[in-house]
Amino acid sequence: MTLPLLHHFDASPFSEKIRLLLGYCDFEWGSVRIPRVMPKPHFTALTGGYRKTPALQLGRDIYCDTALIGRVIEHLSEASTLSPPSQAASVRALEELGDRLFLAAIPIHFRPEGRAALAEQLGEDALARFQSDRAELFSGGSVSRPDDSFSRAVWGPTLDTLEAQLAHQPFVLGESPTLADFSLCHPVWYVNNNPGVRGLLAGYPHLMAWFARLQAFGHGRRREMSEAQAHDVATACDHWQPLTGEHDDSLGVAVGEAVAIHASDYGVDSVHGRLVQVGRETLTLEREATFEGRTLGPVRLHFPRDGFSLISTDT
Repeated sequence: MTLPLLHHFDASPFSEKIRLLLGYCDFEWGSVRIPRVMPKPHFTALTGGYRKTPALQLGRDIYCDTALIGRVIEHLSEASTLSPPSQAASVRALEELGDRLFLAAIPIHFRPEGRAALAEQLGEDALARFQSDRAELFSGGSVSRPDDSFSRAVWGPTLDTLEAQLAHQPFVLGESPTLADFSLCHPVWYVNNNPGVRGLLAGYPHLMAWFARLQAFGHGRRREMSEAQAHDVATACDHWQPLTGEHDDSLGVAVGEAVAIHASDYGVDSVHGRLVQVGRETLTLEREATFEGRTLGPVRLHFPRDGFSLISTDT
């Protein structure tokens, strides 16, 4: 199997979701640390401008968005319990709840106690750059940067519901973890990592026992790699990862056509290339990657179909 490379940074909650999945599946993987804020020149050289963290690299195939990355890891590991067919709709719904819970976690970090802890960890200058970067991330998409009223409406009631459910079973859908568990875990991890607001998790003993069970999976067998080494992997690879299913022409865009793909919620920077496939659940384009005048060669970018827009740019 091609060694999976995860482009991430340690404090990224969505990266923690994938790190725990890699641990649960006992994968060996390449840890490629990228900057926390823009610019990310090595990273965007591969992704064509896509800036969200993390991305998963398999040779010269780059998978974007953790909804897709989770399913790629499931496929590679053959861990069918991660998304059992009998619970497929429940898993999808809970993944969306995890995204909503993450949005609710963001303002919690910027309450006075949380912000003070962040300033102590990062320093005021780095914190200001982080806030500016995230304000830009939420510019132009369908989802605005959440405020504290949203957080107060969502955070507590969601945790109350999870606490009640986890009182009866070790994982959110039963005896074994699914993708839903990892999608709900990382917002809790995000708040738990901030000592200024960690107290908001007090009073949820079943939730925190579940959280500890997931954390116990660890991060698998992690091998540190540089961003330059990740570029070399892409350049040296002589094959593509297999595509699933046939091309869906219902969008009216032909294979080989010049296209742009972008997220619709936030982080809406467009990636340009030639269409490879519209799959049942994925969008794939191919582009030539370069870095500082060096040709890295063709790479393929894969995105979930849900939550991303595809437009033809052929004239």
